Amino acid sequence: MNSFSGDRRLIWAVWALAAVVAASTAAVLLGAGRRLDAVPVMEIPEVDEGPADGMVAASVGGTAIYHEDLAMVGIDDPSVLGEWVEDQLLADLAVEAGLENPRRSRLLQERVRQLYLRDELLSRTYSRVPFPDSLDVMTFMQADSPAYMVERHYWQILVADGQLADSIHQRLSRGENFQLTAENLSLGQKAGIGGDLGFMTAGELMAYGIPRDMALIEGLGRPVESSYGWHILMVDEVRSLEDTARVMWAVADDMHRQMLRTARDSLLELASLERDIYIDPSLIDGGAPETEVSGTTQGRGTQ
Repeated sequence: MNSFSGDRRLIWAVWALAAVVAASTAAVLLGAGRRLDAVPVMEIPEVDEGPADGMVAASVGGTAIYHEDLAMVGIDDPSVLGEWVEDQLLADLAVEAGLENPRRSRLLQERVRQLYLRDELLSRTYSRVPFPDSLDVMTFMQADSPAYMVERHYWQILVADGQLADSIHQRLSRGENFQLTAENLSLGQKAGIGGDLGFMTAGELMAYGIPRDMALIEGLGRPVESSYGWHILMVDEVRSLEDTARVMWAVADDMHRQMLRTARDSLLELASLERDIYIDPSLIDGGAPETEVSGTTQGRGTQ
C-alpha cells in the first residue's frame, strides 16, 4: 500500500480511533464480568445508508463507503480504502462467526456518536471564546498585584509522599541545606541544580495548583499538595516584576483556559436544567442506597 501524508494519516487515524476509544470506554462502563444484557437499550437515530445517487468509493458485499463520506472526513487519497476494505472483510467474518453482540454494538455506536456530538459542540463553543487581550490581562494582574506584579526566587523540593514531605520540612526547619536536600531527594526537573525554579510570580505557581497563600511566601513554606505531588517551596529573594511579557503570556493562557472551562460548565448547567440525571451509587461508592439526581425536577431519573 502506498504511504500517505501525515495529515491524511492523522485524519484517518482519528476516524478509526473513535471506535477504539469507544470500545475502551464501553469496557470501563460495562466492567469485567458484567452482563451486557444489563445495559439499557439506547435510542439511536436512523442513519442515512448513503446518498441515493452517490458514487461508491469502495464496497464489500452490501456495505459501501461513498466519495461523499471520504470528503466529509477530509480524505482524498484512495490508498486508504485498502485498509477500510480489509477491516470490513474481517468484520464480516466476525459476524459470520457469531462474534457480534448486538447490545455491545449499539452501545459502541452510541458512544462514538456521543463523542462526535460533544466535540462538535465544544469546538463551536470554544471558537467563540476570545483570547484575552493585553489590557484584560494587565487589569487582571493589577487587581492582585502581590501575586502577579512581584517576582520571587523560588526553590522547590518535590516528593510523592506527604509524610516524607513533612519529615523533610522538619529537617529544613532545623537548618538542613535546601539545595543539597533537593539534589538528593527531589523528584522535580530542577533537582540537579538544587531545585532552583528561578524568578516567578506567585500567580504562575497558582496556575499549577499551588494555593495562593502557599505561593505568597518568604523563606521556607509549608508542604503543599498538588496533582504533581508534594511541594516544599522556599523563597530567598523578592523583586518587582521584570519579565512582564513572559508573565502576561502565561496569565493570558491561564485566563483563556479558565474561560473555556467556564463555557463548558455553562453548557453542562444549561443541559441539566430540564433533564433528569441518574447514576447508580453502587457503581460509584460501593453499595450506597440507590438515589436519584435531577435538574429542575425530582423524580425517576433516566436509566
